[in-house]
Amino acid sequence: MKQSGLVHILLLDGNGNAKQISQKTLNRWTPKQGTLWVHLNITHQNALKWLQKNAGLEKWALEALSNTAESRPRSVVHGDNLLLVLRTLNLTPRSEPDDLVFLRLFATPHRLITVSMHPALDFKEIVKSFEENEGPIDINTLVGTVLDTSLNLISDTISDLEDNLDDIEEQIIAEQINDHMSADLSEILRKCVVMRRYLSPEREALDTLTRQKISWFNETMIQTTFNALHRMERIIEDIDLLHDRTHINQEALTNEANKRAQRNMYMLSVMATLFLPLSFITGLFGMNVGGIPLASSEMGLIIVTILILLIGLFMLYIFKRLKWI
Repeated sequence: MKQSGLVHILLLDGNGNAKQISQKTLNRWTPKQGTLWVHLNITHQNALKWLQKNAGLEKWALEALSNTAESRPRSVVHGDNLLLVLRTLNLTPRSEPDDLVFLRLFATPHRLITVSMHPALDFKEIVKSFEENEGPIDINTLVGTVLDTSLNLISDTISDLEDNLDDIEEQIIAEQINDHMSADLSEILRKCVVMRRYLSPEREALDTLTRQKISWFNETMIQTTFNALHRMERIIEDIDLLHDRTHINQEALTNEANKRAQRNMYMLSVMATLFLPLSFITGLFGMNVGGIPLASSEMGLIIVTILILLIGLFMLYIFKRLKWI
C-alpha cells in the first residue's frame, strides 16, 4: 500500500480492532460497513488520483487536501464535514527537530482521511493498537487518537531539547565550559523560534475547533478537543520557557567568558606592575656608561640578583596586603 501512496486503508470493527482492505474494496465502501480510515502520502500520484476520482469529495475539501503549498494550521467545519490542518514533526531520517510538516484531517461521521507528504508519518502506534484490540472504536476516538499522536511527537521533541539544555546548565554551573556550548545554545534557541512560529497558529485552530458545533461530536470528542487545546497551550508555554532558559544560559556563558577575560587581563596587569621596578633595575645596571655600581666588584652579579629577588618578594607582599592577588 505504501508504494501506491495509500499508506493505510483500515475498516474499524467498533471493538478496538480494524482490518486492512484493498483499494478495490475501498472504492465500494459505504458508511454501513463501518468507520473507515484512509491515510495518504500525497506525494504519490496514485494517492492524488484516488482523492480526485474516488474519494467523493466536494471541491473545497479536495483543494484543501491536495494543496501541498498551503499548510497553515486551521479548522474548518462545513456541515457535518471537519477539515483540520495541523503541523507535526518530520520523522524522516536526519530531519531536524524543528522540521515541522503538515498533517491534514478530513472527517465525516463515518470516515477519516488523513493526508501527509512524508512517508515516515505512518501512525505505526495506532495500527499496532488495532492489532492488540485496543484501538479507536469510532470516528470520534479515531480523530482524537490521531490528534493526540501528533501532539505527542511534538511534546517528545521538546522534552529532548529540555534534556539537552539541562545538561548544558549543569556543565555551566560546574564551570565545565567547552567551545561547543555557545553553538549548542544558539541551535536550541533557533529551534524554539521556528517551532513557536509554526505552532502558534495551531493553537488558534484548536481553539476554533472547541467552539465548532458538529453533529457527530460526542462528549468524548468534545473533551478531546479541549484537552488538545490545553496540551498545545502547554507546549507553547514550554517552548517559551525553553527559549527564556536558553537566553539565561547564554548570558551566564557570556558572563563567565567575560570574567575569565577580565581575570586574565588583571593577572597580566599585576605581572606587568610586578616586573616594572625589576626591569628598571636590570635596565639601569645594563647601561654601558661609567659609574655603574658594583661594575668592578666580583660579587656584583650576586648582589644585584639578591636585590632583584628581595624587591620582587617585597612587591608580592605589598600586593597580598592590598589583596590584589
